[in-house]
Amino acid sequence: MSTCDLLAPAAPKRVLFIGETIHDVYHYGRAQGRPMKESIPCLEHSNSEEWHGGVHASADHARTLCAAVDVASWVAIRKERWVEEAHTRKLFEVYGPIERLNSAPLPPLAAYDRVCVNDYGHDMFDRETIGLICEEARFLALNVQTNSGNYGFNLATKWPRADYLCCQEFEARLATQNRTGPIEASLEKLAEFAVRIAVTRGGAGAIGIEDGKITAQPAVSTQVVDTLGAGDAFFAVTAVLAGDVPMTELLRIGNAAGALKVGWVGHRKSVTKQALLQLLK
Repeated sequence: MSTCDLLAPAAPKRVLFIGETIHDVYHYGRAQGRPMKESIPCLEHSNSEEWHGGVHASADHARTLCAAVDVASWVAIRKERWVEEAHTRKLFEVYGPIERLNSAPLPPLAAYDRVCVNDYGHDMFDRETIGLICEEARFLALNVQTNSGNYGFNLATKWPRADYLCCQEFEARLATQNRTGPIEASLEKLAEFAVRIAVTRGGAGAIGIEDGKITAQPAVSTQVVDTLGAGDAFFAVTAVLAGDVPMTELLRIGNAAGALKVGWVGHRKSVTKQALLQLLK
């Protein structure tokens, strides 16, 4: 199957992304070392950059692949990073307060070919909302993330079902209480509620399971500039293709999307169909 054929199933789809809005802010500057009387880093600030991140950044990666991509979000949070500009090294991060947005109710979920959930763990998805999405989505793609603000409290297992689950290796291990065992054991455990699963492993590539068969794909070699949002790129691109292409190819496509994303700072760009085709040749 050619690369174009692999991406073709996404073309006619109407897709809805649901999740928190994240205002990602980078404050750039030159590292000044440590003050004489304080054990803190010092940065000479030069400029700042802000992006509409979170679910909006995730959805943007799928826009050139699908016929229509919509977004639903009613929770927002601001995340500010202080960055040593010369090498794009993050020094520390500050979370802003969670904001409840004024938004319309969820659109009819059954009208979409894919409902893609980016659950960042900032109190957007209560039990009632989870139940509604699981009941009405014709195909539910799920990405549940662990971060410093929800460590150990935002696990994939809080969702009763998924047609496709995508998470990072440590998130999969947390959800299955598998600290040091084979990652394959986590895949098999998560498969009790998810039809197909992809687990990203950074430089080790990705591993997946479908119909009881486990397969893996190596990472795509690339220069890493910034890892922010790489998992979102992997998820967004694979979520609109899961179930339509073999798991081996799904992982390969996801790895390519992640490789593209880490090549630029923050959300300055989004993954495109043309860029994916070029990298997958």
